[in-house]
Amino acid sequence: MKIKFIANIKGIYLGYSFEPSDVVTIGREIGNTIAPINVDGFSRHHARIFFKDGAWYVEDVGSTNGTYRNRVKVEAPTKIEKGDSIRCGLMELASFEFEPSAAPAPVTAAEPPKPVAPAKPTETVKPIEPPKPIEPVKPIEPAKPVAPVKPVEPAKPIEPIKPVEPPKPIEPVKPVSPLEPVAPLEPVAPLEPVAELEPVAELEPITPLEPVTPLEPITPLEPITPLEPVEELKPVSPVKTEKVPTPVAAPATLRRPTIPGLKPGLKPGLKLPQKGGALPAGLKLPPKGGALPTGLKLPPKGGALPTGLKLPPKPGLKPGLKVPGKGV
Repeated sequence: MKIKFIANIKGIYLGYSFEPSDVVTIGREIGNTIAPINVDGFSRHHARIFFKDGAWYVEDVGSTNGTYRNRVKVEAPTKIEKGDSIRCGLMELASFEFEPSAAPAPVTAAEPPKPVAPAKPTETVKPIEPPKPIEPVKPIEPAKPVAPVKPVEPAKPIEPIKPVEPPKPIEPVKPVSPLEPVAPLEPVAPLEPVAELEPVAELEPITPLEPVTPLEPITPLEPITPLEPVEELKPVSPVKTEKVPTPVAAPATLRRPTIPGLKPGLKPGLKLPQKGGALPAGLKLPPKGGALPTGLKLPPKGGALPTGLKLPPKPGLKPGLKVPGKGV
């Protein structure tokens, strides 16, 4: 019984057909029946497919990554059925079909039997590599509890569809009333002729202005000489009243110094009292050695005047004037 299948090697599909006498070996080493090149996941000697007792079997020969039939790892020779898929590394064998082998032609007596060719010496089978220890399978984590499904709310009843009202009959269009005739327009009165404009009188020529005499230059003012600051008068200490002894000789007559630019004499409205005459009316001298009039008090000696009272200014020059030197 023949076996046919298709090998998918990295998207390349190859078809194979083998007789029962054939042993199909799979591996990456050259010399195997199916030896994929540059395909990961293959061992040197990966698996073999052989015919035994009227059926085809697949067997793993100690590959590193294992051989799988229908996603189940092959641990012992396993029978191949139609529709199976076998995976070796990244190569997949599928679409298995089985056909009866052609019967040998009958041998007639007239034809002598052909000599049988001597059998080829069988190749020495290489020792199978011991399988690597399988890693222990990690324990499967327990599944998380599934949240309870909320009950589905019952669907609301569908409201019955209201019957469609029949369309209202269209009212007939009223006939349009004829337009009234337009009254004829009144004739427009002709415009009155425009009066001619009077000629504009010619303007008189403007008399030219007389030339302005230039202003004479202003003579610059002479700079004012600043006045020398007047020294402030020092306060005069109060004079102690003492008895003056009578002089033996008559003192010489003293003359008041005259200031240039000032006329001698009293201010207008002032008069000297007559020598040996009486005082003006309304004035009286206090009695000699007597008390002051009521309401008047002398300030304390060396003290300040009461508020609101000021001593008259001492006789002297006006501010800004200086006493001329000797011999003026």
